[in-house]
Amino acid sequence: MDGTYQMLHDIIDFHNDRMRNLRRYYPFFCLQNTAFHLFKEGKYAFLDMGYITLAVLRFFIEENQFNDRALQYPEIMSFLSGVLTRDFSLSLPKDEEKELTGYIFDKIKNDGKPFVMEYFDPVKKVKSSVRMKLIDATLSGNTVLYTITADAIEFYLDTKEIQDESKINIQQILLEKMIHTKNFKGGIDVIRRINSEVNRLRLQKKEVLALLGSNVFDGVKALEEFNRTGMRWFSEEQKLFSHNMELMQRARAKAEETVAGEKDTEALRGIYQLETELKKAMANHEELLSDCMDLQVRADEMIRKYKFSRLRGAFDFRGFVAAAEEAQDVTLLSHLVEPLLFPKLQKQFSLLQTDELLSLPAEAGEAAEVVGEAKEEMYRFEDEIEEERISGNYAAIVKTLFDELLSADRVALSVLNRKLELKFFDGIFRNSDYYSFLVHICQKKEYDLGQITKKQDTFFEGILAKLLADPAMHKYAGLRFCVIMKPEAEELIHRIAGLERDTAFVTTEIVFERMKEEKAG
Repeated sequence: MDGTYQMLHDIIDFHNDRMRNLRRYYPFFCLQNTAFHLFKEGKYAFLDMGYITLAVLRFFIEENQFNDRALQYPEIMSFLSGVLTRDFSLSLPKDEEKELTGYIFDKIKNDGKPFVMEYFDPVKKVKSSVRMKLIDATLSGNTVLYTITADAIEFYLDTKEIQDESKINIQQILLEKMIHTKNFKGGIDVIRRINSEVNRLRLQKKEVLALLGSNVFDGVKALEEFNRTGMRWFSEEQKLFSHNMELMQRARAKAEETVAGEKDTEALRGIYQLETELKKAMANHEELLSDCMDLQVRADEMIRKYKFSRLRGAFDFRGFVAAAEEAQDVTLLSHLVEPLLFPKLQKQFSLLQTDELLSLPAEAGEAAEVVGEAKEEMYRFEDEIEEERISGNYAAIVKTLFDELLSADRVALSVLNRKLELKFFDGIFRNSDYYSFLVHICQKKEYDLGQITKKQDTFFEGILAKLLADPAMHKYAGLRFCVIMKPEAEELIHRIAGLERDTAFVTTEIVFERMKEEKAG
């Protein structure tokens, strides 16, 4: 029975975690299986979209992380064109090649939308979904810049580590993406993996020393390998540590900026925890560097002692010279030549070495750091955060408007503005969501809250339907009202929609009138 209970626990309680881990692979197989079947009637079905996808991700890692620059669309098209020509021997006219490479990149970035993987949640017994993007796009001036996401980097690293690159460097590249996306919980897990790698290198240093003490030849080979794989990347790792610490300081400064009079306390808490872990990792890395320098000094000393002891035990040059001079016998030179021609294969341990072994000071034991397994949290995308902020601001404004309509038949915008200013101070008029609210509510002349819950025609009505689902908002369910605008008010709304900043603080009278039964018909 206990075994059955444990099995069911593993199946049900860990299913969500497994799905969140599997989401990193979902876009790859979607692209590989469906990319070219419907394009040009399958003309390019022979192309391997899986290979092209991995090539593009490696290209992004090289440019975004190692060269620290975002990519523009023409650069990506040029790379894809090279892949098609070099690897698939595909020679096309310029127009057709442009269309094909554009189609491939649109598929990889999924037209700017995340890949959505649906699955059954056995805990809540409902269908759930996880989302993942491979490529992010940002607008800088009039140029669109493309960068790889943290999930895409993790997916690529899961397929195979980048050749001849420090694992600490790779994890720090991932940490940089975590900081940019404000995923501080995930960043802590990355730093713990960095600490695990540092601890592994420190343990390997002790193994090299032990091997030098038992077999100097194998120890020298192990030392050379350790220097090649462990110490080679120290300068780059230190630069990345400093760079990530600067990113943390910028993120903290941004979080400390007040938003509507309040600090982003949740972000500050995550930044503080991540910064603490990062400082520990940097100190641990400094100790590793010190250990490696100590290893080199001690290794040189051990090799020197070994050479001297081997030479002295095999042949006494001074004794040989004195004996040869005293005997005046050249045949004694055989003692010098024969060991080189006929080496002694049997080895003996000199009892004189026991004194050195007994007097060798014991090293202080180093307790390994216990690294707990961090529980992964669901990542929140930027569009979800924006939608949550807009819904919250709209809820505050419409609740004030609906309360006024319940107490009076007509509410002018000037009256509503005074009510809002009393509740939220004048900061409400510097909030862009206030003006977008005016734009959205003026899209229709009449609103029936009873019908909105059944059918929504606009984005604003969709937000109202979600708000009315709250039991606290049920008192407004039967409210019906119309929006009356003067001609200059309509002109103002269109100017705000056009994002003209000179009208941002100008208001013109708009009247919200509660509808009577006969008027509703």
